[in-house]
Amino acid sequence: MFKGIQKVSLIDYPGEICATLFTGGCNFRCNWCHNWDLVLPEKVMLIPDISEDEIKDFLITRKGKLGGVCITGGEPCMWKSNLAEFMRWCKAEGFKVKLDTNGSFPDVLNEYLSKGLVDYIAMDIKNSFSKYAKTVGLDSVNLDKIKLSVEIIKKSRIPHTFRTTVVPSLIEAYDLSQIEEFLGEKLILQDYRPVSNYSEVNYG
Repeated sequence: MFKGIQKVSLIDYPGEICATLFTGGCNFRCNWCHNWDLVLPEKVMLIPDISEDEIKDFLITRKGKLGGVCITGGEPCMWKSNLAEFMRWCKAEGFKVKLDTNGSFPDVLNEYLSKGLVDYIAMDIKNSFSKYAKTVGLDSVNLDKIKLSVEIIKKSRIPHTFRTTVVPSLIEAYDLSQIEEFLGEKLILQDYRPVSNYSEVNYG
């Protein structure tokens, strides 16, 4: 399930010093993704798993120093109940849990929230709905699932962020205004980074 770990982050969880965990696998194929090695199955399989026991042992040694865990990917919700069990352990040990998601698994997201497993959510809104499939590299996208995830997150009333990476040639000012109009709240913009730096992430 876990393919990478950044042992300390000051930016991935607003207001908390956290460890960031990277899950393998994603159902989107954004060709601008900076975690591409965690997306394609043929690339993911080349990265050794980091055992949950190893991660738990590390987190235990950081109690009182780390306030939370950020779980990102890939797409973490692909791991469904397996990830739920890990998040339950984190909560029991006193760590807050932040989840990064693309919003394409609303049923899983709703399960996590209904069980109180998540303290903060960041959902990526890839583009205005008319451009969604092209932006995520697919022939089609079930937009109803994306919209439902937004509704679930807003109704949960837990701290959250909706964010969009502004990719040149794909996203324009009009698209951003369309997204904000749909959300009814502020959209966080992320700069597009054509070259990624993995130096602080331990894969495998």
